[in-house]
Amino acid sequence: MLPSEHELSRLLDTLYDAATDPTLWQHFIGQLGGHTRATGGVLVIHNLEHASCTVATSWGIDPEMDLLYQGHYHALDPWAQRASVLSVACHSESVCPIQEIRKTEFYNDFLLKAGIEHAIFGVMENSDLCLASVSLYRDRCRPEFTDSDLRILRFLAPHLRRAFKLHFRLSVLRAQSAGVESALDLLPIGVILLHPSGAIVHLNRSATALVAENDGLLATHVGLRAQLPTESALLTETIRKAISNSNGKGVSAGTTVLVSRRGRPPLQIQISPIHNSIVKTSQRVAAIVFVNDPLRPHRPNQGLLRMRYGLTPAECRVALLLSDGHPPRRIAEIVGVTDNTVRSQIKSIFSKTGVGRQSEMIRLLMASADPILTRS
Repeated sequence: MLPSEHELSRLLDTLYDAATDPTLWQHFIGQLGGHTRATGGVLVIHNLEHASCTVATSWGIDPEMDLLYQGHYHALDPWAQRASVLSVACHSESVCPIQEIRKTEFYNDFLLKAGIEHAIFGVMENSDLCLASVSLYRDRCRPEFTDSDLRILRFLAPHLRRAFKLHFRLSVLRAQSAGVESALDLLPIGVILLHPSGAIVHLNRSATALVAENDGLLATHVGLRAQLPTESALLTETIRKAISNSNGKGVSAGTTVLVSRRGRPPLQIQISPIHNSIVKTSQRVAAIVFVNDPLRPHRPNQGLLRMRYGLTPAECRVALLLSDGHPPRRIAEIVGVTDNTVRSQIKSIFSKTGVGRQSEMIRLLMASADPILTRS
């Protein structure tokens, strides 16, 4: 049985506030642990590319055990090793039975000392590069988690994924920019911030360009609208629900609306509730809108590449041309330099980004430009 709507709203309120205030993740996990009768919990992020791990925060767990897991035992964790079978919300038994776990060094040298016997996982990201989850635990004195406990995590799953993406994207961009509005301009997709009234607070550069086309999506004095009346009504209602959720009066994680255009694929509009603590602007913000044009390739802004990887402006241009599939000789022709210069720049780019082949560069840049609305 799920908690009451009031209790769920409180959980979501803390979750979305934690998206940019790391100190609140512990409070959120504690709240969630109370609803699932857990004895402890962690927010853990595995960097699968570099075989490293970060315990972002924990509740009810000895901090020394967090350090031991982060420094050594994460590599021995059978649950993390079987990431491919992890669903958005799952029981530890479905990943690796406790009878099998008890035969491992991980159990005898770590779980026993940490007082962990049973677990459930709320997966926030599970990709080739990253495994991030909220994990809740019970000790040997308590029974296994039930389907009722899993139902809470299944309900929270889209919210967990969205909050994690918001936390990751916005915290990185805000840390690298003088202000959130400048940071949002670095994103290759349209981003629109909405006031509690529905009025537009801010459009980033990509959103401004899309709206300026006057094809499908309209920016009016009362907020976002679509040219087709039926789509406009749906867009308005979806925004209204998102704003209501941001005020603690609903429990939806947001949704995606398609807005038709003349002779082109529709724009993909994702609307999410957002707490004002996430985005510091001169006006209150209650919802965030991501606008994706499927015809526009998602390439990271050169400024973002410079800040994230330390590339020079010339290296950024070469990296983007590599991501477009051009061979070094063609890049030299486009840029107007010698083949040797391009090959030297490519060598420097690979060194700074940690890749070794053009295919890996393409994948890296696609991941860098990955819009928040993907893999929701």
